[in-house]
Amino acid sequence: MGTLQPSGPADQAAERADSCPMCSAPLDRLRVCPGCGHHAPLTARQRIDQLVDRGSFQESERHLWSGNPIHYSDGASSYENQVAEAQRATSLLDAVITGRARLLGGRVVLVVFDFRFLGGSMGSVVGEKVARAFDIARRERIPAIVVSSSGGARIQEGMVALFQMAKTALCAARLREQGVPLLTVLSDPTMGGVLASFASLGDVILAEPHARVSFVGPRVHLKAIGDQAPPGRAEFALEHGTIDAIVEREQLRPVLGHLAAVLRSHDRAPRKPEHPTPLYRPQIRRPVWETVELARHPARPSGRELAQRVFTDVFELHGDRRGEDDDSVMAGIGLLGGRAVVVVAQDRRSVRAGSTRASGFRKALRAFTLAERFGLPLFTFVDTPGAATDAEAEADGITGAVAESLARLGRLRTPVISTVIGEGGSGGALALSVGDRLLMLENAIFSVIGPEAASAILYHDADHARELAGRLKLTAGDLAALRIADRVVPEQPAGHEAPEMLAAMLRQVLVDELATLSGTSIGNLLKRREAKFRQVHSVHGRLRGLMRQQPDPPGDARALHA
Repeated sequence: MGTLQPSGPADQAAERADSCPMCSAPLDRLRVCPGCGHHAPLTARQRIDQLVDRGSFQESERHLWSGNPIHYSDGASSYENQVAEAQRATSLLDAVITGRARLLGGRVVLVVFDFRFLGGSMGSVVGEKVARAFDIARRERIPAIVVSSSGGARIQEGMVALFQMAKTALCAARLREQGVPLLTVLSDPTMGGVLASFASLGDVILAEPHARVSFVGPRVHLKAIGDQAPPGRAEFALEHGTIDAIVEREQLRPVLGHLAAVLRSHDRAPRKPEHPTPLYRPQIRRPVWETVELARHPARPSGRELAQRVFTDVFELHGDRRGEDDDSVMAGIGLLGGRAVVVVAQDRRSVRAGSTRASGFRKALRAFTLAERFGLPLFTFVDTPGAATDAEAEADGITGAVAESLARLGRLRTPVISTVIGEGGSGGALALSVGDRLLMLENAIFSVIGPEAASAILYHDADHARELAGRLKLTAGDLAALRIADRVVPEQPAGHEAPEMLAAMLRQVLVDELATLSGTSIGNLLKRREAKFRQVHSVHGRLRGLMRQQPDPPGDARALHA
């Protein structure tokens, strides 16, 4: 976690040149190589000029000056002399610049590191400037944006530097408590105590391509650990779910501007409709197994595809922040009718055919928390054969992840609208279906267990799946009759035959449903949500009565086990 030292004079000269240090091609105006894509280093001033609206930046805390809290000297030079030399070389007082600015017209607080100053390391001055910038963002309720480039805690300040990690993390936590957005950008390199504190606490974490992102640098890897492996890159971090996206430098300004605007727009609410939309009841009663086949049709739009069609300007979030990014769950921030929302959608076209793993539910939990923190309505699209049940999933805590998702949604302090768009398979589907309104597409199904699995349990074969599908009451019409589904969204024609028509229909339905919840206090919302699920016991008794009307299965089997 020690300081990554700045490059030598030759390297600095190469960085200042207009040619790429990797392939010698000329750099563009953003200091990006059009030939190999290398993102050359930027000074803090250059970064600010590229990001914010022209002439809008107003620096804060510009006169803070570092002391020598532990009287450090390396024998050849004192810490005071090292700081003075860095000040002369960079025209900065320390390694970070902070201030207020406007980004695409919206007010933000900016924190930008400069790696030239002692490797962008964090000592007492850097920690204090970051903390004060976060305080400004919290008091004025405007998004904070951090662009980091740092080797970690400043060795020359000892434990004083280490404790800046705690200070800045606490200030970031206060932003969370107050629902103030924190967006972080990891540029090359971001390591050690900066990465392990506020830089990893962003509500959304971005990185530039190929940025070095790791806890320790190559010297520590080799000398202290004996590990020959190089430090991780941004691509490794994205693959393992510790950042949300890799963004090219030319896209940073529009992406950060969009995210800052979306996350601070939660006070806009649509008007309540004058007349509630009546429950749609399917006019065509097709055989149950035909509905099962339609729900599983290979061309039926997945949750990810519908989310991209129904919502606009969707920015996808990645990873569970614990080392994985399950592609069976898509999470993102987008717009519905001009209002900022959070969407979580299951994708049955994932690597594991839609079976959601614990990391997928942890990713969903991240999205739930964002929705609650910023007062954004949450929409979930349910389409999965069920949660993953292999040995790896069990070891990763799949049952606990499902349980946490159920509990979190049940008490989430923001409107929650769930839609079963394809197959709702058991607990893996229910984990995203606990909300204020449960919608089902006309050709969707939702079951305690898949018909094939039910047949295997009850009859020890798969031959009775069609028969059991009818008994399980799993269609949208069945669940509307049982008062489990609140609304059925028509499909005429079926979703896979006209996906754009389906998306347009669903978009309008979701706008209407959200409007019916607007104006309801959070307290009443939570009371109604709990009452909705507490009342299911009477419905469950009716369901048992319906099941008893069917012939008993052979053998000793008497119950379905999800």
